[in-house]
Amino acid sequence: MNRTLLAILLSGALLPSLAAADSTAVSGDIQGAWLAFTQARGEASLIRGDINHPSANAVFRIIPIPGADDLDEEKLQLGSELFHDVRLSRDGTVACASCHMPLIGGADRQPVSFGIGGAAGTLNAPTIFNAALNFRQFWDGRALTLQEQVLGPLQNPVELGHDPDAVVSLLRAIPEYVLAFARQYPDGITVANLADAIAYYETMNYTGVESPFLRQFQTGADPLSPQARRGQQRFVEVGCASCHNGVNLGGNSFQPLGVAQVWYGSHRPATDADNGLFNRTAREQDRHVFKVPTLHNVAATGPWLHDGSVTSLQQAVDRMARYQSGRLLDNSDIDAIVAFLRSLGDSLALLGDCAISGNYSVTMDCSLGSRSSGSTPGQMPFRPALPEPDLLTRQHHEHYAAALKYVAAAPARIAEEMQRIRRGEVAHYDFLQYEHIEMLRHARALAYPPADLEVAQRNDLLSRAAQWQQSAAEHELIIADFLRSHAIAGSARANLLDLSRILSMGADENTRAQLARLEQQALTFHAQPGPETKQALESAGGALQGIILDGQRLAELQLQIRLLLENVPLPQA
Repeated sequence: MNRTLLAILLSGALLPSLAAADSTAVSGDIQGAWLAFTQARGEASLIRGDINHPSANAVFRIIPIPGADDLDEEKLQLGSELFHDVRLSRDGTVACASCHMPLIGGADRQPVSFGIGGAAGTLNAPTIFNAALNFRQFWDGRALTLQEQVLGPLQNPVELGHDPDAVVSLLRAIPEYVLAFARQYPDGITVANLADAIAYYETMNYTGVESPFLRQFQTGADPLSPQARRGQQRFVEVGCASCHNGVNLGGNSFQPLGVAQVWYGSHRPATDADNGLFNRTAREQDRHVFKVPTLHNVAATGPWLHDGSVTSLQQAVDRMARYQSGRLLDNSDIDAIVAFLRSLGDSLALLGDCAISGNYSVTMDCSLGSRSSGSTPGQMPFRPALPEPDLLTRQHHEHYAAALKYVAAAPARIAEEMQRIRRGEVAHYDFLQYEHIEMLRHARALAYPPADLEVAQRNDLLSRAAQWQQSAAEHELIIADFLRSHAIAGSARANLLDLSRILSMGADENTRAQLARLEQQALTFHAQPGPETKQALESAGGALQGIILDGQRLAELQLQIRLLLENVPLPQA
């Protein structure tokens, strides 16, 4: 960013020029520029959660539930109506709720979903429960927000298959929608406002869950069964939490499918739908890389994985252990982890819809007409007012300057969060992704500067905005690569310690000593990677070859050593 221009904008030196602004800048231009800016900027992500809660930096965190005090019931009602309205599809047969059914976990219990004309999709429909807590939407993360996600299925030819502008025209011909939108948005029915209303409904009605797992965060609560409690412990010990962590137990990183063993091959041919992040980046290391799915209410959202190919939780745990962690878990471990996964759900949260919200605070009557609030035929409803043009322009300048300041400082904040993860101060990826989301949404907003600027000023700002957006896009891949290696190394470290503990049981003194040496060298290398600590770990692993150990467990242990050595980056010379 040009430091001189940034300093001028942050100081407000451009603001006095408002009085000399081109008198032809009509209020519509000023309002349109402001609305475009605020829509691009959006709202702060909920993934940050409650940073003051004792669990803030831990692997497992509480879910931040949107407060009922801030609830706009009319906007929620509008979003609900749109979410269930089949008229949003081209042939009037499919709605958002057709694939995201509240009563069955916010999904549809099918491997892939079916859209207009019975057309089959290519991927499993993710749950809408707690989707607002994800760092990205879709399996490949191509949408940053729920607002963007809404427009994807709307236009997809095998889902709703409709043109957004045509949908807007349709809604503008329905008086109830005209009234409802007019009460919420200064510019009435637009594509952006349609997406915003549905996203608001999904956020307010399907964020939060009252599960046995979350009740354990309450003082004195011990709601888990002994088996589920053991499952939670094993979940961490065998590396599951290296990917499934944070407020959503996932949904905060991209990870490859098939780390310890190759997932795809002649036994399981891959299609283009299995490419994952590669379809966005064209980087070979992103092939078969997907957004990590969330786990709250996971027992209700099968079949599982991006292609819906796994039909039971036991099968999911077994396959992930084999292919991701390189472990053959015994049945008692699998059953315990499944018991833990079942403790993440709550049947009441599956009601959603028009009876009760995910946060247990909203009762809905599901009648848009009755909520259009007191307007009589021929009477225009209340429309949210924007400030006068001069004040709105000044406000736009101030917020634009704040956005510039934010993106300028974002790379340093992102780097610090990466260091905090490396140092073990934060056991999840939520805060790192939050900082990047903030950078990206503010960088996007910079593409919409105030309407009163001179052409040269405007063009300069647009050029800088493009640079910041490019920087934000580059940081997405930097973070993705960092978290990929960190998660694999973290899982390998956890499994190495677990396998060493298992092999030490009943072993002779020499074997226990060699395993203890291996543990110490692994921990040292993970904390202080370098040529010497790497060589020491390799030596400790090689020393095990002369000891009589269970062959299968030893092979698993050697695999963890290899994964650790391959995924802990050495300092640059």
